[in-house]
Amino acid sequence: MKSGDRLRRWIIAAGVLLVAAFTASAVYDSWRLHQQIMLANERELGNLAKALAEQGSRNLQAVDLLLRDTADWYETTGRHLPPDAISAALAARVVGISQVSVLTLVDAQGMQRHRSRTTGEPLADVSDRPYFQNQRERPSGDLYINEPVVTRSERLPALVVSRRLSTPEGRFDGVVTAIVTLQQIQAAYSAIHLGDGSALVLTLDDGTLVVRQPEIAGFDVTRRFPELPRFKGAPLVDRSISPIDGSAKLVAAVGVGKRPMTLSIIRDEEEALRPWHDEVRSAIIRTLLLTGLVVLTIAGLLHQLRRLETGEAEKAALQARLQKAERLESLGTLAGGIAHDFNNILGAILGFGEMAQRHAEPGSDMRRHLDRVMQAGARARVLVRRILDFSRSGVAERKPVHIQAVVEEAIAMLRPTLPESICFEARLEAGAAAVMGDGTQLYQVVMNLCTNASQAIVETGVIEVRLERMRSSASQHLLHGDIAAGDYVRFIVSDTGRGMSADVLQRAFDPFFTTKKVGEGTGLGLSMVHGIVSDLGGAIDIQTEPGHGTCVAVWLPISGEFDAQAQRPDPAWPRGSGQVVMVVDDERPLVELAEELLAELGYEPVGFESSERALEAFTEDPQRFDAVLTDEMLPGMPGSELVRQLQAIRPGLPVILVSGNVDATLEQRARDAGVIALLRKPLALRELAETLALTLGRE
Repeated sequence: MKSGDRLRRWIIAAGVLLVAAFTASAVYDSWRLHQQIMLANERELGNLAKALAEQGSRNLQAVDLLLRDTADWYETTGRHLPPDAISAALAARVVGISQVSVLTLVDAQGMQRHRSRTTGEPLADVSDRPYFQNQRERPSGDLYINEPVVTRSERLPALVVSRRLSTPEGRFDGVVTAIVTLQQIQAAYSAIHLGDGSALVLTLDDGTLVVRQPEIAGFDVTRRFPELPRFKGAPLVDRSISPIDGSAKLVAAVGVGKRPMTLSIIRDEEEALRPWHDEVRSAIIRTLLLTGLVVLTIAGLLHQLRRLETGEAEKAALQARLQKAERLESLGTLAGGIAHDFNNILGAILGFGEMAQRHAEPGSDMRRHLDRVMQAGARARVLVRRILDFSRSGVAERKPVHIQAVVEEAIAMLRPTLPESICFEARLEAGAAAVMGDGTQLYQVVMNLCTNASQAIVETGVIEVRLERMRSSASQHLLHGDIAAGDYVRFIVSDTGRGMSADVLQRAFDPFFTTKKVGEGTGLGLSMVHGIVSDLGGAIDIQTEPGHGTCVAVWLPISGEFDAQAQRPDPAWPRGSGQVVMVVDDERPLVELAEELLAELGYEPVGFESSERALEAFTEDPQRFDAVLTDEMLPGMPGSELVRQLQAIRPGLPVILVSGNVDATLEQRARDAGVIALLRKPLALRELAETLALTLGRE
């Protein structure tokens, strides 16, 4: 696994863990808050229920004391009083007990005998009432609270609270009752604010509802609710479903003293948990925001990681290209040095060979041998030119070149050399398209690609050459180089040969790399092609497959339109008329060669092997020399510096500078020194004759 993929997974895992941890923390905090809120509500409801139950117990205790006192009074002295006096006494006893509406005495037969106030006709018989039957059948005489009834006069719901009357012998002697209206009980709790969603419920032991605070309009007060908890002792807090509206409730129930009643505080669970719900919503929002922030952070980190990986890949590619460029530059420097030294040797060989060839008898063995020498020298000259072009030390003069004419000339030279088993097809459709460059270099590109195609075919095959105009609407990345949008001429050479493997394709343009046998190739052909095409602002694309041939496409930018000029007849060589020419070169054979060539052309040469000796001779007699022919690479004082000092002594002196390593820097230096012509080694006799004649003619 790549380090980038591993880091990417770590980032995602860290983000997921962070979100999970925050979510778990939020869930735990929500659960803990839920527990705390429920506990707080239970504590609050329990304390409130206990306090209200104690208040209710005190109210009932006051009623019970009234009943006890009334029962004792009646059994001892009250029964002997007149009826009006008894009623007045009962009314006096009720005063101050607000919750008691009517105080009544019932005899043992169930007849209402006395009342604290008139509320209509007395009931003839109450023996069938539950409170009467209960008191008659229970000799203990405990307080009994009857279920709510509706009073006859006010038509109000009320409780009948009763106690037993007994004779001195302990026999049942009747019942004393107190009518307690529910409105009075309700009023005792009306000032208490229980909070939203909360209610107070007072029930009998059988579940009969006595009081509900706040009231519900249209609610049946006689309805029983056996589902409500009844508990004697400490408050019991529980969760239940309301029998009224079916919602979840928190119920705190506690007995009202020792009375047969239970007081319950009921609160909607949703209302009790409202703060918890608000906090949960806030936690969810925070979690979502954090998750979004983490996702955005992860996306940003991944995007930055991708940018870093892309930058690293581009950096690695640039480093690889830089290393390749440095390697090519080193090889170019080495090749340039070799070419310079070899040029001096080759110049002497070709110069003296050309002189000997001209003086040899045509058809003789000597002439034949010299022809072979000159052919080999010509091949060597081409090899040196390739080395110099590869090293980029030779910068040719750029001018519009009719590319189709160059290709036609190269094909015409190549066709006769191909075996009969190779079919050569050409389709040239570039018209008058011109490329800014050097015709010789473009000729070498065509010849190298066609030669490689022919050598790739083992026995029989086809070579197809196409030249066409192309327009690129957008920039393109080719195998070797990029092209921008614009007009191009595309030169294609395809063959049906053996093709190239991936490894060979990768190194195809490396200098000195070749798949040919020893002695069959130098490995400089494609590297020279690459250097020329890149220098002209073009690019190269290759499509190949082992066993299925190769297709090489060269893209060159079109600089305009150009018509091929007709070749003019070769004129005779110009000759001198005894002018004195100074020759300066550190190689003695080249000095001798130049002297021989100049003498044969009709000039009087004077040779020097160092720039210092030449400067001394010129200083002694500046008017003696009509022209100067000097090498650039001279020990001690370069040729351009020698020219500068000669021009200082005699301005306007015709000077020809010669070098095997001609580049833009040397051209600029030569122009600054006042050089009229710059020639490339090795010198050819015709080139020397024409240049020297032109130089002296300009003077």
